[in-house]
Amino acid sequence: MLGVGDRVPAVTLLDDEGNTVATEELLGGPLVLYFYPKDDTPGCTSEASQFRDLYQQFQKKRARIVGVSRDSVESHRRFKKKFSIPFALLADTDSKLYDALGVKARSTFLIDGDGLITHVWPKVNVDEHAEEVLATLP
Repeated sequence: MLGVGDRVPAVTLLDDEGNTVATEELLGGPLVLYFYPKDDTPGCTSEASQFRDLYQQFQKKRARIVGVSRDSVESHRRFKKKFSIPFALLADTDSKLYDALGVKARSTFLIDGDGLITHVWPKVNVDEHAEEVLATLP
């Protein structure tokens, strides 16, 4: 797994609206890139809801939140609508970003505006995770 000081790899995926998104396009300010197993499951719903509930506080720190799973664009679209998720979800159906970052479990990366990883949570415990990430932001 990539760690602190590594650069986020250049990978292109589809977002929850079917738009092509390159990792480079996500940079420019702090980026919270979190990986989760499956849309609409208890742990993943809890994690997404925590980030949703703190979304405005992340925005105040100019941080972008992006969720990533291996689910399809359509699955992401339904999940976002059902739980009013205000941030992008990327469909990594071929595990391109998972493999590039070396993600094997529920993980979160904090990436600075230049694309350098500044913090890694390699095996996330969902409880209060979003608060922990928010507290790490400058």
